[in-house]
Amino acid sequence: MYYFLCVSYIFIACLFSLNSTFSHARAQPNIIIIMTDDQGYGDFGVTGNDIIETSVINQFAHESVRFERFFVSPVCAPTRAALLTGRYYLRTGVTGVTRREEVMNTEEVPIAE
Repeated sequence: MYYFLCVSYIFIACLFSLNSTFSHARAQPNIIIIMTDDQGYGDFGVTGNDIIETSVINQFAHESVRFERFFVSPVCAPTRAALLTGRYYLRTGVTGVTRREEVMNTEEVPIAE
């Protein structure tokens, strides 16, 4: 659950942040993905934390599109596979972080393609 909260904020704040200056000049928008490890949903001011100063992240979140529904695995490699493919991580073949459990099926199509 903690990892879900961590990853969900990063996606909420950053996944589809569009640069309005360039969006008119290009047919496709700029997309920035920032993924951190061991960072919880409640670690930012924009999500209610009034102890830690995160003013730049808060501003970035307010200027971004918010992604609020993303379900993850409690470990990093399956979560990355889900993000990169848009599919539930077990369908990608990634089930862990060691012994080649972190290798995605070759027929998966990542978002970059």
